[in-house]
This record gives sequence, C-alpha cells and structure tokens, in this order.
Amino acid sequence: MTYNMKILYSILFFMIAARIFGMFTLPLTDTTEARYAHTALIMATSGDWITPYYDLGIPFWGKPPFSFWLQALSVNLFGINDFSSRFPSLLFTLLTMGLIYTYFKKFHSKESGLWAILIYFSFLLTYALCGAVLTDPYLAFATTLSMLSFVMVLKKQENYWGYLFFVGLAIGMLAKGPLAIVLVGGAMFLWILPDFKTRIMKLGALPWLSGVLLFLLISIPWYIIAELKTPGFLEYFIVGEHYKRFVDPGWAGDLYGVAHKKPYGTIWLMWVMATIPWGFVVIASLYKKISLKGNIFTKLKEDSVGSYFVAWSLFAMIFFTVSGNVLWTYILPALPSLAILIAIALEKNSFSIKIFSKNIHYALLLFTPILLLIANIYIIVKPDSIKSDKFLIQYFQSVKQKEKQLYYIYHRPFSAQYYSFDKSILVASKEKIKRKSNSIDYAAFKRKIETLSANPYVVIRNREIYSFKNRFNYKLVQKFKNKEKTLFKLIIAE
Repeated sequence: MTYNMKILYSILFFMIAARIFGMFTLPLTDTTEARYAHTALIMATSGDWITPYYDLGIPFWGKPPFSFWLQALSVNLFGINDFSSRFPSLLFTLLTMGLIYTYFKKFHSKESGLWAILIYFSFLLTYALCGAVLTDPYLAFATTLSMLSFVMVLKKQENYWGYLFFVGLAIGMLAKGPLAIVLVGGAMFLWILPDFKTRIMKLGALPWLSGVLLFLLISIPWYIIAELKTPGFLEYFIVGEHYKRFVDPGWAGDLYGVAHKKPYGTIWLMWVMATIPWGFVVIASLYKKISLKGNIFTKLKEDSVGSYFVAWSLFAMIFFTVSGNVLWTYILPALPSLAILIAIALEKNSFSIKIFSKNIHYALLLFTPILLLIANIYIIVKPDSIKSDKFLIQYFQSVKQKEKQLYYIYHRPFSAQYYSFDKSILVASKEKIKRKSNSIDYAAFKRKIETLSANPYVVIRNREIYSFKNRFNYKLVQKFKNKEKTLFKLIIAE
C-alpha cells in the first residue's frame, strides 16, 4: 500500500506544531514536572552544574544531571518560561525519531521510515512526554542509540556505530543511571537466548575494550565528583533508587516523594494505555497470527533482526513485571522498537488483520495529537482543571501591594517555588520545614506578620482553611481560588 507523502509530512508538521502549542500554553504541573523545572532553574541561576538541587541548598540525589544540564541550558538560551524547560524533551524525542528514520533509510525505504517515526510520535506516552519536563525522553534516546547502533554493527555499517553503542550507554548513565545498562543488556540477552551459540558470538563485533573505556570516560567522572561534593549520593542513588525502589513496592526511604506502589504485572496494563492507539492493533494482530499460525516463535528464531526488535520491545515490561513500584513512563524506552516492528509490518502488509483504508491509517496517526490538543484547549478554558499554581502566582504578582511576601500555609508545591522564583515562604511545623528553603514555623510566622506594615497574602489548601482559622485568629479575605487552594488577604487589624 502506497501513501501520499505530502499528507504524511503534513501530519508530522501538525503533530509537532500542536505539541509546541501545548508547551507554550500549559503551565508546569505538580509534582514532577514543576519539581524538575525548579531543579533546572536553580542550576541555571546558581551556576552549579555538578549537583542538581531539590530545593535551595538541598541536593537532589534522585536523578543524574543530564536532563537538568539541557533544561538549564535551554533556560539560559530562551529565558525562564514553560517552553524553555520543556524544549529539550521535544528535541531528544525528535533525535530518537531521527535514529529510527536512519535505520529505515539504510535498510528499508524513506516512506517506511516516515511511517515508523510517525507511529512512534503518535503513541500516547511518546507524545505526552515529548513536551514534558521529565527524564524519560533522554533515556529513550540513549537506549535507542545503543540498540540501533548494534543493529548497524551486525549489518556491517560504518565503524563509528560500534562506538556509538557505548556513547548511548554513557548518555543513559548520565540521564537515568544504571537502568540504561539493564534495559539494553537485558534486551540483548533476551534476543540471544533462542539461538545462544550463534548470537553470543555476534557480540564480538562490538569494540569492547575501546568502547568500555569511552563509556567510562564519558559517564563515570560526574559520579565521582558528585560523591566527593555531596557524600552519600552513591549509596542512596545506586542502592536506594535502583535496588530498593525495584524490590520494595512500599519503599519508605524515598527522600523526595512516595513510592509508586502498584500490583505486580501492572506494567502490562500501562503498556496498553501507553501505546494508544496502535497497541490494540498489535494485540489483535498477534492474537490472530498465533491462533492461525503456531510457528510464530520458530520464525522469530530464524529472523535475527526481527527477533532483536521483539526482544527490545518486550524486555522493559518483562523486567518491571516483578516490580510493584512502577510508572507508565518506564515503558518509553521500549516504544521505538515497537514502532519499527509496526512500520515493517505495514511495509510488508503482514498484519494478520487488515487495518481498513489509508484514511484509517491517517486517523490513527492523528488520534493522539488531536486528543491532547482538545485537552490542551480545555485546560486553557478551565485552568482549574490542571494541578499548578501558575495562575494563582500570576494573580498575586499583578496585585499592587506593599507586602511582597506570599506565605504558603502547611504546604507549598514546586510550581509555587518555580513561578515565584523561590520567593514564596512556607509556614509549617518545625519538623516539616527541616528540608525546605524559605520556610518558618508557626510561632515565627505569627511574630513576623504582627510586625508588618501591610496585610500579608496567604495561600491555604481548601481542605485546611478551617484548621488555619482554629490555629490563627485572623480575618481572611478571599482574593483568588482554584480547585485546590485559595489565596487570601490576611487582615491583621481593622
């Protein structure tokens, strides 16, 4: 089946434009996106490019710095705005698509390559994350670089692909940590198993000695410097974030949040959601193919490259099946290979089910961007529907008042810190403010506001307004309200 290339390029342009529109217009959301943007902002303004910070003066040991480096550079280049924090994620998603296209250009066709990158881009998870402040797009790029570089080595392409395999691992180490090695090594091991003696020998085509040295040279110096600068980082990051988070669904040692406890095997349900709309087509086709032709596994053994992409597509889900601490973002590194397999199936017209007409194919590509564009417009019309304090902070900044301080009672989200440029003050118990910058306890707050010449502004979560009134005998005048919080002018004296 041949397609109108102008239509395909138009769809690609629309998808990119729609996502950029969202990157400009949607506020940074709590908790993760605003937290990472805040960390990058601290890096950009402080000039400390070694240690990412969770809060002013509090190191963030949960992630390596690669994504924060790029976000901080983007902030320096484009200024402090929602788009600048998100731009590197889009850039690295496009780079991942470029790698996929390069593979198809060499071994299939440009048309199939265009289909492959459109399919990858139209997965719900890919499209959502490419415009978000998260680390996963960088990990997906790194693992894709390594996995496709090995295919290039197997097909005896240029020598530099062997070194790019190790560069990908190094970028993965700096983007997410040892998980990158696990995902690449695990997928390759799964590929080797059906024909162990033959395929294990193919690993010898990689330049192991010089490649490992290149990997160490790129990735390890930062880990050494980070540990020397903030002792304890390696133990928390390697043992805590990688081992304990994986084996303990309710891991209580997380310094920066809570564990994402889910039933074992939940990752497969997440896969169905992440691969919308193409996942349903794949499931239906596989079901029919297995029921009609029981030799599918024999064919995979015979098809070395095809089984490689299958192993790559499956390993992340197999690996996280036995972990109860999972997020759907963990699936992203497996999606490039799935897009490659779907594009090859379309090229060969080898789907066991016929996916209707060309127009239906185009509709599948447009489903996710149109869905997210509608959601984007809805949020613009109803800003309360998104979890962010951007509009509350903007209202406060627009009000002309003598007292410039904004006090957050009991709880202060990362979006408040980001949009107030770390000028909002948290008021909470002595225990809660230990790991928080710009914070005071209740007694200090009471002493401070009674010395002010103007009535201060406070932000209280709606469910905690009654508690505040019981603790402090002040009159509250409502100024701005969203779904979760209310901005009050606190009247000290009439």
